[in-house]
Amino acid sequence: MSSQATEDNSKTVEDLQKQLQELRVQREFCLQRFAGSDDNIRFYTRFPSYNHLMAFWFLIEPSIYKMVRVTRAISAAKRNEEVVTHARPSTRQLLQPIDEFFLFLCFLSVGLKERDLANRFNVHQSTVSRIIATWTSFLTTLLGSQCIWLTPAEVQAHLPEAFKDFPDTQVILDCTELRCQTPSSLLLQSEMYSTYKSHCTMKALVGIAPHGAVTFVSSLYGGSVSDKEIFKQSGIAALLTENMAVMVDKGFLISDCCKCKVYCPPFLSKQKQMPAYQVRETQAIARLRVHVERVIRRIKENKLFDGVILLSHAYNINQLFAVACTLSNYQNKALVKKWVK
Repeated sequence: MSSQATEDNSKTVEDLQKQLQELRVQREFCLQRFAGSDDNIRFYTRFPSYNHLMAFWFLIEPSIYKMVRVTRAISAAKRNEEVVTHARPSTRQLLQPIDEFFLFLCFLSVGLKERDLANRFNVHQSTVSRIIATWTSFLTTLLGSQCIWLTPAEVQAHLPEAFKDFPDTQVILDCTELRCQTPSSLLLQSEMYSTYKSHCTMKALVGIAPHGAVTFVSSLYGGSVSDKEIFKQSGIAALLTENMAVMVDKGFLISDCCKCKVYCPPFLSKQKQMPAYQVRETQAIARLRVHVERVIRRIKENKLFDGVILLSHAYNINQLFAVACTLSNYQNKALVKKWVK
């Protein structure tokens, strides 16, 4: 056989292998399959585009090989041994790390059930459970190691023009509730029942900086706990100083719980009508508070939090909610432009 024929055959083999690879990607449910569609990337991951998602991936990729697998951690704990991490993924790993991350995002963002994910990714349901638990723990640790609370100087450096009348605003606070399955215990029912939602809920305090970044997330509390009590228990008061101000809704009565100034729409009290300056202030605060409501709405657009949260997720719902809140800083188009290359 001539050298020309050999080269032609080699090229044909390469072309066929390339076509086979393309067909495999089209058939499999994996991140690469949707790389050419930003609409699908937004749907499955809530990142604005494939490039933004990959920029975030490159930020966390150096740390993923130190990830401690849940099953390995449990086995080591039973044997009272130290957990050993590997420099590279195990050859027994069924999915590539980036597709495990994609699976986790599908669970969080689209709210796909574990059985559905198992069928899509062609793995066992128990494998899906382990991947979700592992990535929840990993992202909680990794993202939690980054301080999201900003200094007053950092807040001032990004202060929007809309806040010119409230220039010392450090954080805008609001509580949000996630509906959850009603527990069988009457005591737990009373602790978790929210009169506002007429349902059992879990409640968290979320704070954002004036420019839209999430800078504070509390633990989840029972729905019966008041906003003021969550504020006191969350620990945010220790972060606030006299030269700062917080912006809250009128039901958030925290002036006696913190050292800083509180921007809050005034109550009508015994007055039949508010003075003109109070009306203007109320309207201004209401317009600015829309920012925190918009961010919370974006967080709760993760379908995992859209419906009733099952009690089977109670063991890691705090971590999942914190991860969703922190991820929103990287998924927010306005913020992502500041760090994406």
